[in-house]
Amino acid sequence: MSESSKRASSNPKKIGNPAARSAALKQQEASRRERREANEFQPVSPVYKAIMFGLMIVGLLWIVTFYVAHMVGVGLPIPNIGNWNILIGFGIAMAGFIMMFGWRE
Repeated sequence: MSESSKRASSNPKKIGNPAARSAALKQQEASRRERREANEFQPVSPVYKAIMFGLMIVGLLWIVTFYVAHMVGVGLPIPNIGNWNILIGFGIAMAGFIMMFGWRE
């Protein structure tokens, strides 16, 4: 294969045959699309999943601990803030739920 034919085949716009040019352009676009899709949908790290589920569980445990300790009369998890413990637990769990938007298998 000569140097000029190599250059022409690498650049579909320089191919003289309209059918061959169209096929080359379609192939080039398909390969671009495949590369873009391959980079776009990669699974997340197991560490990401562990942090996500961990935040949801810690938030739930925070709320449950507050309710159980409140019924017993103990001031857990943070005694001086009272019912704000519910908001803290909910916020921790929501951080885990928000992370679910980035979870890809």
